[in-house]
Amino acid sequence: MTPLFKSHFSIGKSILTIDKIIELSEGEEVIVVEDCFYSFRKFVNKTNESNKSLRFGLRIDCKADSEKSKVVIFAKNAQGIKSLMKLYTKAYCYNDGCCDFSDLKNKDFLICFPFYDSFVHKSIHNFGDHFLPFNELENPIFFEEDNSHPFDYQIKRQLKKMGCETTKAKTILYENKSDFPSFQCYKASCSRKVGRKPPSFEAPELEDCSSDRFCWEDFKETNEK
Repeated sequence: MTPLFKSHFSIGKSILTIDKIIELSEGEEVIVVEDCFYSFRKFVNKTNESNKSLRFGLRIDCKADSEKSKVVIFAKNAQGIKSLMKLYTKAYCYNDGCCDFSDLKNKDFLICFPFYDSFVHKSIHNFGDHFLPFNELENPIFFEEDNSHPFDYQIKRQLKKMGCETTKAKTILYENKSDFPSFQCYKASCSRKVGRKPPSFEAPELEDCSSDRFCWEDFKETNEK
């Protein structure tokens, strides 16, 4: 199973610091999936200090025609990082935070689809035929997760029906299951909107935030079984 760390630089998505991720990460490579580029330079410095290599992925909206879906783009090499930075700048400066599907067709990118928030998840739960032409990409990978969400099985079944190449993964947003209330409070405080009732600990009003398994503790327990 592949651990996919996300840091607190992805605002409202994780409570893990870069130091904590380096501390938890085992092996010679740290795999990160961020929603922005703010943490990239710090990750490079910290992994160099720890004699580890960095696999940096960007999670971003991607549009093909009128369809929009989350994708994860990993840079294969130094040129891939440069191309990924240009893609990120173009998306947020000119395209409302969304990249074009044609931007993915780059030999220096490895394209992956997240288990949640991909077009597969969107189609199942929005009663529509949402689709990105993933067959046009070179060896795309679909992440497969198990976090005890009631719809996990539905997504897995759909991926199998589509004949997608999958790899087992775990999104890691906090260290232990006991950190889940803290994660909920942080996430709720970051999701406040004008005109909306302020969230509270008793009623955080977080859609789909119903599992405490997005953590390093669960990753370790699952791997040891």
